[in-house]
Amino acid sequence: MTFQITAKIAENIFRLAEPLGVLAPQFGVTTVNMYLVIGTERAALIDSGMGIGDVREEIRKITPLPVIALNTHYHWDHTGANAQYDDIALNEIELDLYAPEPDISAYRTLMQKPDARAILPPDFDPATYRIARQPITRKLRDGDVIDLGARSLRAIHTPGHSPGHTAFFEPASGALFTADTAIRGPNYACFPGSDPRAFAASARKLRELRGVKTILPGHDNVVTDANFLRELAGAADAALRGDARVAQTNALLKRQQFDFGAFSLWLPM
Repeated sequence: MTFQITAKIAENIFRLAEPLGVLAPQFGVTTVNMYLVIGTERAALIDSGMGIGDVREEIRKITPLPVIALNTHYHWDHTGANAQYDDIALNEIELDLYAPEPDISAYRTLMQKPDARAILPPDFDPATYRIARQPITRKLRDGDVIDLGARSLRAIHTPGHSPGHTAFFEPASGALFTADTAIRGPNYACFPGSDPRAFAASARKLRELRGVKTILPGHDNVVTDANFLRELAGAADAALRGDARVAQTNALLKRQQFDFGAFSLWLPM
């Protein structure tokens, strides 16, 4: 059984989706997504998922080229398989946040449930699950270009979900890898280190990009309507102004959800 579900999105662009919704349903998403972008000299893996199963072997089935792991941000579900790679990039702002091994004890408990055990690889033991921290080999900054041979990705600093959150854009194909800054689902700007105003500014920044054809988020489905970026930027501004409807609140975690139909935005209370 393969834990990652692989689908071709465009020429030499693949999505590898992992069932985060079963293992951590509290986030309200179905998948966490990785994206493989293949050039002529090497490939880029945008985020490395939860680190369950052999991600590197799944990628070998697609390409024999060397792979650089481009982390959009330091959170555990986007950096889980970093230990399977020698070449790893992350925004320099998050180096200190990335360094400590994350505490995932709560997820180990969730993984013991029957519905979770049913989808995990047979040889996977939740009791020993951990996110090993492989050293970062490339420090990213806004505007950096990652050359893959005959195609390149531009790093775009999009803070808000996390301080150094980074999107990647390929102008030639119009593919925009937004990670957790633009999801047609729940968007979170309420975690430790989040900044709602920075999130709104990042949404406006992405809205101004020209030539976007496909939005490839860190969770849930690929979005083919570039107008979503305009809708998200408008929604974030409305929520900050207090002009949007609060759908629910979580007093314990001190956060509130603004509902915009096809997507939502979580901000601190």
